[in-house]
Amino acid sequence: MAKMLQDCMDMINNVYAAAVATADADGVPNVVCCSMKQAYDDETVMISDQYMRKTFANVEAGSKMAVSVWDETHGYQVKGSVTYENEGERYEAIAAQVHQILSSMGYDFYSKGVCWLHVEEVYSLTPGEDAGARIC
Repeated sequence: MAKMLQDCMDMINNVYAAAVATADADGVPNVVCCSMKQAYDDETVMISDQYMRKTFANVEAGSKMAVSVWDETHGYQVKGSVTYENEGERYEAIAAQVHQILSSMGYDFYSKGVCWLHVEEVYSLTPGEDAGARIC
Protein backbone atom coordinates (compact mmCIF):
# COMPACT_ATOMS: atom_id res chain seq x y z
CA MET A 1 0.00 0.00 0.00
CA ALA A 2 1.29 3.48 -0.91
CA LYS A 3 1.56 6.29 1.62
CA MET A 4 0.46 9.86 0.95
CA LEU A 5 2.87 12.72 1.57
CA GLN A 6 1.93 15.06 4.41
CA ASP A 7 1.31 17.87 1.89
CA CYS A 8 -1.17 15.64 0.03
CA MET A 9 -2.97 14.81 3.28
CA ASP A 10 -3.09 18.47 4.28
CA MET A 11 -4.53 19.41 0.91
CA ILE A 12 -7.25 16.74 1.12
CA ASN A 13 -8.16 18.02 4.59
CA ASN A 14 -8.08 21.73 3.75
CA VAL A 15 -9.36 22.35 0.21
CA TYR A 16 -13.10 22.92 0.05
CA ALA A 17 -13.93 20.08 -2.33
CA ALA A 18 -12.46 17.10 -4.12
CA ALA A 19 -13.34 15.44 -7.41
CA VAL A 20 -14.22 11.79 -6.69
CA ALA A 21 -14.26 9.36 -9.62
CA THR A 22 -15.52 5.79 -10.01
CA ALA A 23 -16.69 3.70 -12.97
CA ASP A 24 -19.57 1.32 -13.49
CA ALA A 25 -19.23 -2.30 -14.65
CA ASP A 26 -19.20 -1.14 -18.31
CA GLY A 27 -16.40 1.35 -17.62
CA VAL A 28 -18.67 4.41 -17.77
CA PRO A 29 -17.04 7.04 -15.53
CA ASN A 30 -18.81 8.96 -12.79
CA VAL A 31 -17.28 12.02 -11.13
CA VAL A 32 -18.81 13.84 -8.17
CA CYS A 33 -17.80 16.81 -6.05
CA CYS A 34 -17.29 16.00 -2.37
CA SER A 35 -16.57 18.40 0.47
CA MET A 36 -16.94 15.91 3.34
CA LYS A 37 -13.58 14.16 3.02
CA GLN A 38 -10.56 13.55 5.20
CA ALA A 39 -7.12 12.00 5.00
CA TYR A 40 -7.82 9.57 7.82
CA ASP A 41 -4.17 8.44 7.89
CA ASP A 42 -1.38 8.27 5.30
CA GLU A 43 -2.88 5.16 3.66
CA THR A 44 -6.61 5.98 3.84
CA VAL A 45 -8.98 8.70 2.61
CA MET A 46 -12.50 8.97 4.05
CA ILE A 47 -15.30 10.14 1.74
CA SER A 48 -18.70 10.67 3.37
CA ASP A 49 -21.77 9.60 1.39
CA GLN A 50 -24.64 12.04 1.82
CA TYR A 51 -26.28 11.37 -1.56
CA MET A 52 -23.92 9.41 -3.82
CA ARG A 53 -26.29 7.16 -5.75
CA LYS A 54 -24.05 6.26 -8.72
CA THR A 55 -20.82 6.34 -6.70
CA PHE A 56 -22.33 3.94 -4.14
CA ALA A 57 -23.54 1.57 -6.88
CA ASN A 58 -20.11 1.62 -8.52
CA VAL A 59 -18.30 0.97 -5.24
CA GLU A 60 -20.70 -1.87 -4.42
CA ALA A 61 -19.92 -3.36 -7.85
CA GLY A 62 -16.18 -3.29 -7.09
CA SER A 63 -15.05 -0.05 -8.72
CA LYS A 64 -11.80 1.50 -7.64
CA MET A 65 -11.80 5.22 -6.83
CA ALA A 66 -9.72 8.27 -7.68
CA VAL A 67 -9.77 11.46 -5.62
CA SER A 68 -8.27 14.66 -7.02
CA VAL A 69 -7.53 17.83 -5.03
CA TRP A 70 -5.78 21.02 -6.08
CA ASP A 71 -5.20 24.65 -5.29
CA GLU A 72 -3.69 27.57 -7.21
CA THR A 73 -0.19 26.06 -7.35
CA HIS A 74 -0.32 22.26 -7.19
CA GLY A 75 -2.44 19.17 -6.65
CA TYR A 76 -2.65 15.43 -6.16
CA GLN A 77 -4.61 12.47 -7.46
CA VAL A 78 -4.99 9.49 -5.12
CA LYS A 79 -6.17 6.12 -6.47
CA GLY A 80 -7.07 2.86 -4.80
CA SER A 81 -9.57 0.23 -3.77
CA VAL A 82 -12.62 1.11 -1.70
CA THR A 83 -14.58 -0.36 1.17
CA TYR A 84 -17.92 1.02 2.36
CA GLU A 85 -19.25 1.23 5.92
CA ASN A 86 -22.67 2.30 7.13
CA GLU A 87 -22.59 0.91 10.65
CA GLY A 88 -20.17 0.52 13.51
CA GLU A 89 -18.29 2.78 15.88
CA ARG A 90 -16.00 4.33 13.27
CA TYR A 91 -18.91 5.12 10.93
CA GLU A 92 -21.03 6.54 13.78
CA ALA A 93 -18.22 8.92 14.79
CA ILE A 94 -17.76 10.16 11.23
CA ALA A 95 -21.53 10.50 10.69
CA ALA A 96 -21.89 12.61 13.85
CA GLN A 97 -19.00 14.85 12.78
CA VAL A 98 -20.41 15.29 9.27
CA HIS A 99 -23.89 16.12 10.59
CA GLN A 100 -22.46 18.68 13.02
CA ILE A 101 -20.48 20.40 10.26
CA LEU A 102 -23.37 20.42 7.79
CA SER A 103 -25.87 21.56 10.45
CA SER A 104 -23.63 24.51 11.31
CA MET A 105 -23.85 25.50 7.62
CA GLY A 106 -27.65 25.30 7.63
CA TYR A 107 -27.96 21.91 5.89
CA ASP A 108 -30.00 19.01 7.21
CA PHE A 109 -27.98 16.22 5.57
CA TYR A 110 -26.78 13.02 7.17
CA SER A 111 -24.01 10.65 6.19
CA LYS A 112 -25.56 7.47 4.78
CA GLY A 113 -22.19 5.75 4.80
CA VAL A 114 -18.46 6.19 4.41
CA CYS A 115 -16.20 5.22 1.51
CA TRP A 116 -12.72 4.26 2.69
CA LEU A 117 -10.23 4.73 -0.15
CA HIS A 118 -7.21 2.50 0.48
CA VAL A 119 -4.31 4.33 -1.18
CA GLU A 120 -2.51 2.36 -3.88
CA GLU A 121 -1.12 5.17 -6.03
CA VAL A 122 -0.53 8.93 -5.75
CA TYR A 123 0.11 11.21 -8.74
CA SER A 124 1.11 14.84 -9.17
CA LEU A 125 -1.43 17.26 -10.61
CA THR A 126 1.08 20.10 -10.49
CA PRO A 127 1.54 21.91 -13.82
CA GLY A 128 4.90 21.47 -15.46
CA GLU A 129 7.34 18.77 -16.41
CA ASP A 130 6.19 16.30 -13.75
CA ALA A 131 2.44 16.73 -14.26
CA GLY A 132 0.81 13.30 -14.10
CA ALA A 133 3.93 11.65 -12.67
CA ARG A 134 3.47 8.92 -10.10
CA ILE A 135 4.72 10.05 -6.68
CA CYS A 136 4.23 6.76 -4.86
